[in-house]
Amino acid sequence: MKPDMRGLSLYVHIPFCKQKCIYCDFLSFEECGYEIRRQYISALCKEIEAYQEEAQDYRIKTIFIGGGTPSYIEADLIAEVMHTIHQVFYVEPDAEVTLEGNPDSLKEDKLKIYKQAGINRLSIGLQSANDSMLGNLGRVHDYNQFTEAYRYARKVGFCNINIDIMSGLPGETRESYFRTLKRVLELQPEHISAYSLIVEEGTPLYENDKLLALLPSEEEDRELYAGTKELLRKNGYSRYEISNYAKERCACRHNMVYWTGGEYLGVGLGAASYLSIRIDNDECKKVRFHGVENLKEYIGRFLKCDGATDVFLEFLRDYYKDLYFLKRKDEIEEFMFLGLRLMNGISKTEFKERFGKEIESVYGKVIGKYKENRLLVEQDDRIFLSDKGIDVSNMVMAEFML
Repeated sequence: MKPDMRGLSLYVHIPFCKQKCIYCDFLSFEECGYEIRRQYISALCKEIEAYQEEAQDYRIKTIFIGGGTPSYIEADLIAEVMHTIHQVFYVEPDAEVTLEGNPDSLKEDKLKIYKQAGINRLSIGLQSANDSMLGNLGRVHDYNQFTEAYRYARKVGFCNINIDIMSGLPGETRESYFRTLKRVLELQPEHISAYSLIVEEGTPLYENDKLLALLPSEEEDRELYAGTKELLRKNGYSRYEISNYAKERCACRHNMVYWTGGEYLGVGLGAASYLSIRIDNDECKKVRFHGVENLKEYIGRFLKCDGATDVFLEFLRDYYKDLYFLKRKDEIEEFMFLGLRLMNGISKTEFKERFGKEIESVYGKVIGKYKENRLLVEQDDRIFLSDKGIDVSNMVMAEFML
C-alpha cells in the first residue's frame, strides 16, 4: 500500500429482484433469467477492472453491495465481484463490507459463501413483522422467513447486522408498528434503520387509491418517529442520523461517507460517483457522474471490450457529457444539508477550514431564524437539528440552498 493513498468507498449495484415492491422506484428489474444475470456480472467485473490504473491512488474503506436485491442472484456471482474488487483495489483489512438481502433469499449456504468472500455486514430488509402488511407492499417474504434468515446469519458468524423496518404503512396501527419494533429488539441487531414510507410518483403504490386512503397522517407518523427514538434509546441504540440507530461503534461507516462528503465510486447500472479529480491546471475539483441506466446498453458496452485500458477510455468518453463539476456553492450547500442529517450536525470549524470563511457570513440569518424557532441548536462548535427540527427537516434544509 502506498502511504499517500486516499480513502474511498465503493458502491456496487446489483439491479435484480425476485419481485419489485409496490413502493420501489429504484433502478431494478424483476425475474431476469440466469444468462442476463451472468452477463451483467461479467460486465460489472470488467467495469471494476477499468479502474485498474486509478485504483493505485485509493484504499477502499467500505464496500456496499446494494440493489435491487443482491441476495437474489447466485452467491458465486457475488463472490466473483468481491474477488475482482480485491484484484483491482487495495481493500483495508478492517473495511466494512455490506450486502443487502431479503429474508427469502438469505439461505445458509449463500451466507457461508458471502462470509468466505469477505462480506462482514448484512442489511436485511424486514420492513414489518406483520405478514398482511408485507403482502400489501408486494414483499416476497413472511416474518418466519426473516427470523430463519437472521438465525442463519448469526450461525455462520455475521456479527454486524442491520435490520430495515418501515413506519407509516397503509392501514398499520401504532400497536402493529411497535410490535414489529419490539420483535426486532428481541433479536438485538447491531443496527436498525427505521424509515417512513415515502410514496414515489410512478410506483404502483402511487396509483393505488385504496391503499393511499389508508396512510397515516403526517402528525401520526411523527409520533411514531418520536416513539421509535425513545424505545430504541432505552434499549441501547443511539440515533446518529435521522432514520438510523446503532449500538456503540456500529454506525454504518459506508453511509457516513455520503453524509460527511467523502469520496465514493459507484459501479454497476446507473451507479453514482463523487470523486475529487485533478484537471489541467492541477486544481482539485469535486465531480459527480453516474452510469447508464439501460441494462442492455450497459452489458453490451463492457462485454465487447477486451482490455481494461480501452474500457476505461470508452467509459470516460461516455461519461464526460454527464460529468458535473461542483461549484463552491454546491459544496457549501451539500456540506450543510447532508451534515444536518446527522444528530451531531456540522462543525463550524470544519466549515471554515473547507471554505475559508465563517459560517455566519454565509448562513447567519438562516441559523439565527431557526435557533429562535428552536428548530436548530448551536452548542460550542456544532450546529444541529433539535427534535422539533427533525420533524420538519426538509423545510429547514431547503433554507440552506444558496
